[in-house]
Amino acid sequence: METNSCAEFTDGKSRGLKNGLTEPGEQDRPYGFIIPASVLIGLGMGMLVDHAGSGFLVGLGIGFLGSGLLPIFRKQREGEGVLPGSTDVTMLLIGAFLIFIGIGLVFATAALWPYAIAGFLILLGIWFLVRGFCRIC
Repeated sequence: METNSCAEFTDGKSRGLKNGLTEPGEQDRPYGFIIPASVLIGLGMGMLVDHAGSGFLVGLGIGFLGSGLLPIFRKQREGEGVLPGSTDVTMLLIGAFLIFIGIGLVFATAALWPYAIAGFLILLGIWFLVRGFCRIC
């Protein structure tokens, strides 16, 4: 049994390489700047039209959409293609929902919200069922 000293594990990258959880050529692509930038832009635009809360939600939703879609549109390295499943569907759904809520706060009547939230929960439940059955098959 081989034991490793603590000095060998200097950072997360080497730890991932050591235990085989990451590929040697794989690097993390941080897209964390997209969400705060879009929140600030949305908040600023919302303040201009006197709907700061809605602007915040729309900006946050656009940030989630951008973070989910950026791996598709980023410049590929030579010999690297877009991997199937590289788009995070959960991020896209959260982003779309936040945009819907933000726009709905401005334009929708109060009587519409119970139906909109119920419809979203129903669609979310159906999506979980379909995803679960696809994994079984």
